[in-house]
Amino acid sequence: MDFAQKILSSPSLVWILAAMGFYLINIFMGLFIGFQKKTVQNLKIHKYFFYSIAFCLIYFLIMNQIHHENIWVDYAVVIYIVAFVPFSKRWDILTHAIIAAVGFTLLPLLIVIQV
Repeated sequence: MDFAQKILSSPSLVWILAAMGFYLINIFMGLFIGFQKKTVQNLKIHKYFFYSIAFCLIYFLIMNQIHHENIWVDYAVVIYIVAFVPFSKRWDILTHAIIAAVGFTLLPLLIVIQV
């Protein structure tokens, strides 16, 4: 079984793929907000994409606990993305973007550890 089949056959790793898709769209939405148009509607869309990312990651933890065993890295990455990235909005926009990009690069780590 190759790498893609292992990911798609796992009931928990597909949620990481969904979170990565939402995360990528949210990063581009944040760039659009930061450099083009900062409107109330765009901020709401940005917030709803974050909620979908948080839902996917929390559901990943639940499904991973049922089928496998969560390790401390799983919890650390989810806490970083769910708690630290939104907290960094209080700082400079560029700092928030860098912290969010680091969070996006940590998501494939969850897949590599599980496979």
